[in-house]
Amino acid sequence: MFALLASLTYGASDFLGGLLGRRMPTMVVLVWSQGTGLILAVAGSLVVAADHVVWTDFVWGGAGGLAGTVGLYCLYQGLAEGRMAVVSPVAALVGVLVPAGVGLTLGERPLPVEWIGMLLALPAIWLVASVGHIEGTGGLGFGIVAGLGFGFFFAAVAQTGDGSGLWPLVGARITQVSVLVVLALRRRLGVPPPGSRIAVMALGAGDILANVFVLLAFRSGLLTLAGVLTS
Repeated sequence: MFALLASLTYGASDFLGGLLGRRMPTMVVLVWSQGTGLILAVAGSLVVAADHVVWTDFVWGGAGGLAGTVGLYCLYQGLAEGRMAVVSPVAALVGVLVPAGVGLTLGERPLPVEWIGMLLALPAIWLVASVGHIEGTGGLGFGIVAGLGFGFFFAAVAQTGDGSGLWPLVGARITQVSVLVVLALRRRLGVPPPGSRIAVMALGAGDILANVFVLLAFRSGLLTLAGVLTS
């Protein structure tokens, strides 16, 4: 259930991110949305009790945040350039292969019926994410890198401790915002235009909410299955 909620929330957020990427530079969308996510992540971490937080939780969160930043940039950039028919299904399919592979490597062994479900889900993910007729391979690179970024984000946050609360997401957002702010300053990018700022904040809120669902999904089930359902 958590993984399916993450899927729903990610889908809505990514669609909004693609639309905003057509109104302003993708980097502006990322800086301000992820900044909003950082504030909400800190607030949520202070509210949700954490039994045991260690430094490795922040390391895994930070590594996942770095991978997720690359994934988001490639996804929003690809969608903004009108390559949704290629970028979306490729990112979704590649994004599920990484956590599934990591889960199996770490010793997860799904039941036979779960294997059947996973094998049926792979073409289903492609069909659900496909939009219109695919002409050529434009955007293929964006889709592959976006999927790898999301997949490594899933695999990284799954390694955090069950008692760490939401603090791994704070580590992820600190890494993301730090990298994005440096890049934005080098490009001398400004703020979102009037009329789009609430939408950018909503994007950041939706993205961090999806991250919370993902974290809960990985803590309550197999990484292999949660990765498939999230995608």
